[in-house]
Amino acid sequence: MKNLFIVLLTALILINYSFGQGSLVNVKSKKFKTSEGLKVEGQVGYLEVLENRKNLSSRKIQLKYIYLKSLSENPASPLVYLEGGGGVSTWEAESPEDLNDRIKLLEVADLIFLDRRGSSDETLTYIWQEDFPADFFISEEIANKHYKKVAKAALKKFSDDKVDVSGYNIEEHAKDVNDLMTALGLDAYTIFGFSYGSHIGMTTMDMYPDRVDRAILVGADAPNQAFNFPRHLDSHVKKIGNLIEKEATLDMTALQFEKLLHDTMQKLKENPVSVTVTNPLTRKEMELKIGDFGLALILRLDIDDYHDIPVIPRLLHTINTGDYSLLSWFVQKRIVLAIGLPGQGINQQLASGASQERWSQIEKEAEESPFGNSVNFPFSAAKDHWPKTKLSIDPSIPLNSKIPTLFITGMLDCRTPVEQVEEIIKGFDNSFHVQVENAGHEQAQWDAEVSDSIIPSFIKGKSLETNIVYYLDIEFIPLTGNATGHPSLK
Repeated sequence: MKNLFIVLLTALILINYSFGQGSLVNVKSKKFKTSEGLKVEGQVGYLEVLENRKNLSSRKIQLKYIYLKSLSENPASPLVYLEGGGGVSTWEAESPEDLNDRIKLLEVADLIFLDRRGSSDETLTYIWQEDFPADFFISEEIANKHYKKVAKAALKKFSDDKVDVSGYNIEEHAKDVNDLMTALGLDAYTIFGFSYGSHIGMTTMDMYPDRVDRAILVGADAPNQAFNFPRHLDSHVKKIGNLIEKEATLDMTALQFEKLLHDTMQKLKENPVSVTVTNPLTRKEMELKIGDFGLALILRLDIDDYHDIPVIPRLLHTINTGDYSLLSWFVQKRIVLAIGLPGQGINQQLASGASQERWSQIEKEAEESPFGNSVNFPFSAAKDHWPKTKLSIDPSIPLNSKIPTLFITGMLDCRTPVEQVEEIIKGFDNSFHVQVENAGHEQAQWDAEVSDSIIPSFIKGKSLETNIVYYLDIEFIPLTGNATGHPSLK
């Protein structure tokens, strides 16, 4: 019996390593090359793990990674980059132009790109195949009603395909990161998380504090901040107004910009307009009605991007004067929200959720904001119709950490604004906050001083002194006349 027990125990340990911790598959050595001809030694492979570690019968999934060796003879602890958005980052190593932008990091440390679980899995994407909802962009109520139907149909598809969407959450993401490091034989590592990648990064720091040397968090989004406050978008409008007044190209005051925005929103609320766009599935033209919710959704997604900010006043002006060409371009850009549901993206956000106190405050602010609760769409629409995911950790509890952490925030970021990041920093005893003027959510890490000097210095353990840096100037596009400078104007 004793021997049988030992055999069973050994088997359980092996199961835990193979399925609980994951294993590397299809690993190959590879030389990568920058656009300037510099060669970087590396490795590409996949981390194979269970879709849901709490269910040993769930399917196995594979996460692609690329491990690049440092150009330094005495590198700091390896750096693991966690992307935001869709979660795919390995393309950076495979693109010579983009790899060139990461050379300063490679000069101080090994660099590991890890694609987020589910980011390239087509079985986790549901596409609405029925008639397109022509009224989707009229109001938040109509959009929520449609998304409820999409969520219900998506959950049935996932179930039929034996896909366990509950396995896509910050706890599993953090275990993926740590398991990859273990499989690679790395005892310690540095987190580099952008946007939702910072959400995962902070969870990893909380779960494995003894293994994380340092952390770089750009556009920081803490686990207890999964749902956003509408007031941040309201405040951002004032920031843009002040920027317009200061830049002076448009000869418009901040108050005039705010009035233009509110007048345009009210006009669309009272009289939705028609735009013609192309159905991305059938490639046929169709007519959609756009109300104030449609504009709110566009602004919520694009008003904090350095590249889109310059055209926002012209967008509002053209709508107000009956020209919907720019509006049509932005609607075409965001039309996928009405037909596609990313299972991993929806579940990971809802699994983190929001405390009742935070959600009550969000609802209160949404009632008072002209944007409603568009800042949380589509997660707010699926919230009450999606199965709950049980986590071993409580994401509603603010994090506390002594790990040296560099926070980087764009001052024109309304998704993870400075105000919100400063709330996170209260729990970090050893942190430094760099704010990037004129940078939006997507641009903060790409400021030249940040990417080439501040981040490498922090990785090497050097003291930082500069906490305010300046991105590029913003030049607003004239309200009328021929103009260039944005894709919507072509």
